[in-house]
Amino acid sequence: MITTSMELAASGVVLVVDDTEDNLIFVTHSLRRAGIQCLTASRGWQCLEIVRNRRVDLILLDLLMPQMDGWTTLAELRRDPATRDIPVIMFSCDDRLVVRERAMKEGAVDFLPRPVMGDTLLACVKTHLQAVARARALDVFDRDLESTLSRAAGSCGP
Repeated sequence: MITTSMELAASGVVLVVDDTEDNLIFVTHSLRRAGIQCLTASRGWQCLEIVRNRRVDLILLDLLMPQMDGWTTLAELRRDPATRDIPVIMFSCDDRLVVRERAMKEGAVDFLPRPVMGDTLLACVKTHLQAVARARALDVFDRDLESTLSRAAGSCGP
């Protein structure tokens, strides 16, 4: 079955992490209108708890939060083998180049400055969800190919 890019994008689960309720509402509403499933957390530690118990395809992570900020949360995600490959998009009102560069160096896949427009947010999320879906499809293809090659090698006895 052939899956279109739009179908790939709409099949992901996005965890939105932000301590500001209005931001959570805006982001989740924008994504859900496009058919994207959203989970929410208002603290970094809640994000870590969710990703350890649920499959999450992408994380939108606020940089400035109380108790555990986005930097600490990102570091914890990258330190854990179970969560290190989940793509993280950082977002913040602090749009300085040094902040964007640090986000990329520490393992974010993208950075969205605030305020972010709904169309920009949606395009960014869809792009990264498509990349996740393609990577998963390639993993399945690789496993199938290895299995096929292994069976073929076993049937070519001496």
